Amino acid sequence: MAVIEFINRPNKSPKSLKKVIEYILNPKKTKEQLIWGKDCNGDNAFIEMMAIKKSYGKETGRQYVHFVQSFAPYDRITPKIAYEIGKELCERFKDYQVVMATHIDRNHIHNHFVINSVNFETGYKWRQNPKELQEVKDYSDKICRKYGLIIIPKVNIGNYIKNGEYRSISKEASWKYELYLAVTNCIKTSTSKDEFIKNMEKLKYKVDWQENRKYITFTTPSGKKCRNKKLYPPENFTKEMIEKRLSLNKQFANKRELENAMYFLIEAINSICKEPDNHSKQYPLMTLEGQALKEKIIEESKGKGLDWNTKEGQWEI
Repeated sequence: MAVIEFINRPNKSPKSLKKVIEYILNPKKTKEQLIWGKDCNGDNAFIEMMAIKKSYGKETGRQYVHFVQSFAPYDRITPKIAYEIGKELCERFKDYQVVMATHIDRNHIHNHFVINSVNFETGYKWRQNPKELQEVKDYSDKICRKYGLIIIPKVNIGNYIKNGEYRSISKEASWKYELYLAVTNCIKTSTSKDEFIKNMEKLKYKVDWQENRKYITFTTPSGKKCRNKKLYPPENFTKEMIEKRLSLNKQFANKRELENAMYFLIEAINSICKEPDNHSKQYPLMTLEGQALKEKIIEESKGKGLDWNTKEGQWEI
């Protein structure tokens, strides 16, 4: 999960631009290989951004746009991946200079972005409005989805994420993410609806799965409820999709049982047919030898999931 937070602070002097760039490039917070400049050099971003402002006579007024892209700790994201996601997000700001740095000094990795307020092609200034801000957040979600990160549902939080809202959203998404992991793993290890529900109950989750209802309702150990349509991606957790995956699991389980049975049969035959010196050459069997081998294998196979159908003369699972 990644949350976008726009930092709305007064920044009407070139000094403020220089200060914020120095802050995000602080070597105590990031590393050289985690710094990226779009249409500018990261180490020389302040000078290059000021050059654009001077060329259009836009040295006064708002100097920059600053926002943070924060990743939840449970995403287990690496600095390198966060850096790559940040670079892709920079491409959203066409014709604007951007300097970005991945910070690794906190328990959650986060990217800082500083955008020159002046467009280097048109000379126009960045127009910060609710639509533009939401488009940035949506673009961030799109990139995160590509990297397999959990996307939180949209919430009505206005233009900015206020103090403490990131923590509350992260906390809420955490239990949903734990539920997602529980459901995903139980789907992988179950071969029927009943077995799936039992496996979920072993993890202290309750499952309300009724045929006459469209959605499945999960209840967490702490009592929080969540429908399957809230798990991401929702198309993977519909009733039909879960039942299909459970059915496939059953087919593969039967196939594994057959493979195990055939393996036992081959091993049994090889163990009898080997020469005294343990070479693997097999003797051609005469009728009586074949019958004796059959009787021996039948005896050894008892209790191992194999039965010999004497009417049809073949192994059954």
